Amino acid sequence: MLKRFKSILTPLMPSFIRDSLRLKLLALVMLSLIILGFGSLSIIYYYELKINNERIDNNFSLIADILENDTNRWITERVNNIKMMSVNPQVNCAIQDIISESENSAAAEIKLVNYWNQMLQQYGIYDEIYFVTGQGKILVSTDWQRKEAFRPRDEIITKPLESGEIYIENAYLSYKTQKPSIAFSVPIKDTNNSIDNEAYLGVLVFRLDIDAVLKPMLESRMNLGRTGEVMLIKQDRTTITELRNQPGSALNYKIDSEPAKRVSEGESGIWYGKGYNGSDIIAVYRYIPKVQWGIIIRQESAEILASLQKSMYYSMALISITGIMILAILYFLINRSLKPMAIMADVAADVAQGDFNKRINVENKDEIGQLGSVLNKMASDLGQRFKLRSSRHQVLHTLVSTLDTKALLNNGLQTLCQCFQFKVGAIYLANHQEGTLLLKALYCPGSNLINQREKINIGEGLEGLAVTSRELQVLTDVPADTIYTVDWSGGTLIPRVIIQVPIIYGQEVLGVISLASLENVPSEIIEELGVIGTLTGIALNHALSYQKACELSNRLQEMNEQLAQQNEELNAQGEELQAQTEELRAQTEELQAQSEEMQAITEELQVKNDEIQEQGIRKTKFFAALSHELRAPLNAVIGFSDVLMDKVVGNINASQEKYLKEINKSGEHMLGLINDLLDFSKIETGQLSLNIKEVDPALALKETLTMVSSDIIKKELILNNHLDEDKYYIAADHDRLKQIYLNLLTNSVKFTPTGGTITIGARPSNDQLQIFISDTGVGIAPEFHEDIFEEFKQAPNTAQGGTGLGLAITKKLLLLMGGTIEVESQIGKGATFTLTLPLSEEGRPFYQKSQKWDTMVLSQDSIIAGEISVSYLPKPLNKDSLIELAEGFTRINKYKPTILVVDDEFSVRGFAVTVLKSKAQVLTAEDGYQGIDLALKYKPDIIILDITMPGADGFKVTEELRRHSWSKGLSIVISTSRNLTKEEKLRLKHFDE
Repeated sequence: MLKRFKSILTPLMPSFIRDSLRLKLLALVMLSLIILGFGSLSIIYYYELKINNERIDNNFSLIADILENDTNRWITERVNNIKMMSVNPQVNCAIQDIISESENSAAAEIKLVNYWNQMLQQYGIYDEIYFVTGQGKILVSTDWQRKEAFRPRDEIITKPLESGEIYIENAYLSYKTQKPSIAFSVPIKDTNNSIDNEAYLGVLVFRLDIDAVLKPMLESRMNLGRTGEVMLIKQDRTTITELRNQPGSALNYKIDSEPAKRVSEGESGIWYGKGYNGSDIIAVYRYIPKVQWGIIIRQESAEILASLQKSMYYSMALISITGIMILAILYFLINRSLKPMAIMADVAADVAQGDFNKRINVENKDEIGQLGSVLNKMASDLGQRFKLRSSRHQVLHTLVSTLDTKALLNNGLQTLCQCFQFKVGAIYLANHQEGTLLLKALYCPGSNLINQREKINIGEGLEGLAVTSRELQVLTDVPADTIYTVDWSGGTLIPRVIIQVPIIYGQEVLGVISLASLENVPSEIIEELGVIGTLTGIALNHALSYQKACELSNRLQEMNEQLAQQNEELNAQGEELQAQTEELRAQTEELQAQSEEMQAITEELQVKNDEIQEQGIRKTKFFAALSHELRAPLNAVIGFSDVLMDKVVGNINASQEKYLKEINKSGEHMLGLINDLLDFSKIETGQLSLNIKEVDPALALKETLTMVSSDIIKKELILNNHLDEDKYYIAADHDRLKQIYLNLLTNSVKFTPTGGTITIGARPSNDQLQIFISDTGVGIAPEFHEDIFEEFKQAPNTAQGGTGLGLAITKKLLLLMGGTIEVESQIGKGATFTLTLPLSEEGRPFYQKSQKWDTMVLSQDSIIAGEISVSYLPKPLNKDSLIELAEGFTRINKYKPTILVVDDEFSVRGFAVTVLKSKAQVLTAEDGYQGIDLALKYKPDIIILDITMPGADGFKVTEELRRHSWSKGLSIVISTSRNLTKEEKLRLKHFDE
């Protein structure tokens, strides 16, 4: 009614009155006084009604705006959290480990669930976080009962997988809790799929309880009386929250009121009319596009007008008393009030245009004066915030402008100090291994720090406290004797405020920023410094990561160059091996049959050497394969020459015996080279088998001295052996220890002149035994002490030949047995090699097997089980071993055995027949099928069986013979020149079960 009265009266006023607020107010008041006696009650009622309605509109609109803004901000924060979680590399790696069910999957799942639980506790709003596959299987969840469960494959799963974006499932009834809930889901990319960039592992889902999220909003009912309420509805007008007049209505009740219809269509506004319960209401509604919700704030008109009716009685009396006074003072008050308001409007317009220096001259402390003060403070706050934001952007721009750590720290510190007016600044980076902070950047223009510190212990001083506490430290009461004193050109200055800002990245403190100011520092700047510390941590981490990547690239380049150098050395070694092979072929010309076979081997060796040049990166596997191929025919050469020299097949003349000795000696030398290469290949590929046990080092030494005694006597060397038997016991492989002794003693004999001395001794050191072998030979220059232990390297003053593998293999064998080797030597003063191996003590493990090396041993000792005895005899076959095999059987059983030799190599079969024909009845088969037929026909006592053969291999032969009852008691001797794998060894054991 008041609005209608104003709309009728205003056109009747002259234009100069309509355009002046001052005159309009005077006219209205004068007219009101004239008709006060006739309708004062009605005027006051409608006037108060208008004010009340405006107040209700403003209050409701303010509440709606706050709820809308809070809801949008809350949704934005959730989306940002989920985005960060979806691209977190640690989360992605953990989910990939869980999906792949790798050995780290259990640890990854525990770590991931703990991280999610921390998020639940930190935010307090998430009900559950879980990862679900595209098929609906929950692989990991903060609710352990839901793990491995299946959920319906609804839009929470399908939408993000189709769009690749975050999907918000607005209010729905949770399958798990049966409560109204909200879900955020985001697809997780498969970072290991380099082909399809859009491949996803599944969906990460965050579920929230609506009651927990909306509780603060629902508490606003306290300000809306007994009939007011705040409602949230979905786009289909279904209520999300409980209605005050409809218990149990959440997600179960659809509102048909006009505000609900309008807000569901995306509108926002104010409504006067009927509510969902039929009562007259005033309602404000807002639409939230991000979640497609509507917010309705309503209160019944009757409750709103109740207070107005009560105030009418007081208004009538007040109007009667003050009516006359209003006319007298109205003009003065209006003039006094509107003048500063006009000024305020001008200042507010300037501030809105970005002029934050504009201020209002406040002369009074009344409401207008307070309003002026508020506008001044608002302009000041806006200016300060704009300045802080601009300063932060300048610092951030400096931090991201370079990846050089030094430039980043110096430029960033300079920009920070200049933007925030700090006179002195320093950046210390943390070295957590040493527990120190190191000065990396300093800002102190035109002055010097009197007590400048280059290094600070973590935990010491304000800098150390900031690192350990991970919190910003502020010192305001700076004493006169402080170490933070500045030597200025005009004298000595003491800062008024000292601030230590930790540089944090994730859970790691990278360092601290130390700042000093001669003026007080506002709290807003201190808060901003905390943000800058985090930004600095991110930028510094990126710079350090880039630096590490560059170092890794340089290291990789150096390794490639080293590999190329090793490849060249390997080519040279291959050429030396080829020359030795040709020499061996020349020495075996009298044995025509073997000569043709050696020619084939030489051609094969040449092919292998060509492959070395083309495939340097596969050199280790090549040497292993080549060595195995050479051992069998070479053993035939050595074995047959040994048989000829023993005159088993007839007498030979002196010239023939001389040539045979040369053949045998060259073959043994060649075999030694091959054995070195094979050992080196086994060590490099991690396939060397060790039989670690308690060993008397003196016994192994005694056996080794027997092997080199002839050379010692030949050169008339003096041997002093101070290593006594039964005095020390160590943890070692007996045979490999002999190999180490042989390498060192051979070198000592080789490099010690005639009449020299070799001394051997031992001394305990804690739980280790040091064994030294010294000689009076030519000696080794100190600069080559490290080189001689590298493969294919020798001291340059060495006049003797060799492959350069002996000491390299010695060092690696000692490392595998938990020991070390050192050398002390000078040119012309001999050399002393010191071995260190662990002592064996009763009740203490004397050897801890390295995870890198497989020490499973399958030796000549038989693996006895139910039906068949399986033993292992490595190639090349040894004459004494074959004779012992036959004679051992004869000693036990009192008759000569029948031995079947199954091997696809003629030389192996011929050698075995030549050696065993006087000790047993020998049968031969050139493949597995022929071996099975002969075994079934003659039922031999012993079968010497090759594993790798064309057609039926050794495993098939063993498996076939195992089916026949007569094989009980049969001894099968596995003969092969290669290393058996774990699976093959277990398969041989399985044949006996």
